[in-house]
Amino acid sequence: MKRFYKAFTLTELLVALGVIAVLCAILMPIIFNSLPNQNTLMAKRAFYAVQAVVSDLINDEACYPDKTAASDPRIGFDDECGYANCVKWGGAENTGAITCDLDVTEKFATLFYDKLSINVDDGFDFYAVHSTGDGIMWWIDMDDSGFNMTGELSKLAIVVDVNGTAGPNKGDSTYASTMPCKYDDGLECKVESTSSSRDRFTIQVTTDGGVQIDKADTWAINAVSVNKDITE
Repeated sequence: MKRFYKAFTLTELLVALGVIAVLCAILMPIIFNSLPNQNTLMAKRAFYAVQAVVSDLINDEACYPDKTAASDPRIGFDDECGYANCVKWGGAENTGAITCDLDVTEKFATLFYDKLSINVDDGFDFYAVHSTGDGIMWWIDMDDSGFNMTGELSKLAIVVDVNGTAGPNKGDSTYASTMPCKYDDGLECKVESTSSSRDRFTIQVTTDGGVQIDKADTWAINAVSVNKDITE
């Protein structure tokens, strides 16, 4: 007796492929839109890293001892002295000598970069662009930075590029927007509204250890918000 094997006809196969194609067209945008935005994730990472480092430094008695009750009070990062037990910014070869005619901004920057595991050996330029292992680029804005020793709260501006040299190389704040922009039309950088079109922002650190994102960098402020949807 002959056996008959039923198979798909060409028409049925084409219909099935068509259905699959329609489902892919519907589902793929949903899947991609639900994936976390990488710039948002990295902005969170960078900001929390700065918070942790600044907290460690301001509470480091070896480098920033409590001088609030001293005749020459210092409230935090306005302390320019190199103490013997502060390994990366100590006295004369850490022998016990204390030197206090140093640069307060350079002191903070050197210790800050060391905490980020960036090599701060001889010849280190704390105003240059430096990268961490996660691909984030960091640099200090020279035009709006400097801790002082007058008792007033001054600030230091740290610019962050969350995806390194990759575009768009654009932020909202004055410091970041003055940097090169991928979307330069010859006059000014074109403005886009989504966080995916931003990868730079500025973090301000105050003398007393305060940390905040520049108020102009709304994309980064939204990115680090606790209730922020990381897919945006």
